Amino acid sequence: MKNNPVRIYFIMCIFVMCLCTHTCVAYAKGDVTTITISAAGDTTLGIDSRYCGTFNSYYNDKGSAYFLKNVRPYFGNDDITIVNFEGTLTESTSRAAKKYTFKGPAKHVKVLKKGSVEVVTLANNHSFDFGKRGFEDTKHTLKKNKIKFCRNKTIAYKKVKGVKVAFIGFSQLEGVSENDVKTAIKTAKKKSADIVIVSFHWGIERDYYPSGRQKYIGRYAIKAGASLVLGHHPHVLQGIEKYKGRYIVYSLGNFCFGGNVNPDDKDTMIFQQTFYVKKGKLLKKSDAKVIPCSLSGKTYTNDYQPTPLKEKGKKRLIQKINRLSHGMNVKVGRNGKLK
Repeated sequence: MKNNPVRIYFIMCIFVMCLCTHTCVAYAKGDVTTITISAAGDTTLGIDSRYCGTFNSYYNDKGSAYFLKNVRPYFGNDDITIVNFEGTLTESTSRAAKKYTFKGPAKHVKVLKKGSVEVVTLANNHSFDFGKRGFEDTKHTLKKNKIKFCRNKTIAYKKVKGVKVAFIGFSQLEGVSENDVKTAIKTAKKKSADIVIVSFHWGIERDYYPSGRQKYIGRYAIKAGASLVLGHHPHVLQGIEKYKGRYIVYSLGNFCFGGNVNPDDKDTMIFQQTFYVKKGKLLKKSDAKVIPCSLSGKTYTNDYQPTPLKEKGKKRLIQKINRLSHGMNVKVGRNGKLK
């Protein structure tokens, strides 16, 4: 009787039932899901041909994987990476009448793909550098390569581990009201977003401290339900604030920036935060850190390869972020973790 098929079948059924019961109990207890999101600043994968063609030359010489190679370990091991895509991917020649206009060929999107960047914000002052066609070309290329984008009413959604993350983008340079912010966040939550990330293109170029308007609208976004606020446009780092248990990163600075062959300030960072979701509810608990970087692997020029800093460079930049964040309820530890 030991090998009776009926008995074996009966035992297997009991085993499966127990396994299912255990799984259901575990689900009922509400296991916590962690979602890690990395954010970086201004990413321009092209040039203004009136001034220089260096970035394009680097691409042709070194290939698409070169640019984000040194930060790929961070972007590849998180759940989602977002950057501010500042420029266009187009062959249009209808240049806007402005000081700087950036564009690259469609193939440059491979930099994002090889670097494990899944989402970009197009809410900035360079998305229309080559008119409507340039903007539409850029969106088409991003869609074709399955890279999500956000701008104004266009909200990007990514679902990871059963958790839905919404990405919203606004440019203060085009005007953004409290109602715009509130409506977008409300829309994202109606679409069952568990985590809502709001990016703002705001502030004053090369100013290391946020303006009163930045602080107001950033805090308003948190009060309206944003899980995290990210900022860019100043082209330099600004401080980080903890407000009502959530973070506002006022400026992420330049990152992989083809628009300048040798920026005076090469300091940048990756802001990385792990969110905790239980039964579809975002918990107050979170782990955040900064990875101090230089936008270039060389100190004397821009080689367009963002590189994590080590030892003295890392220590110096953490001290700088702490100075910029003074009075904002944030302290960055020696290991980069926020306290």
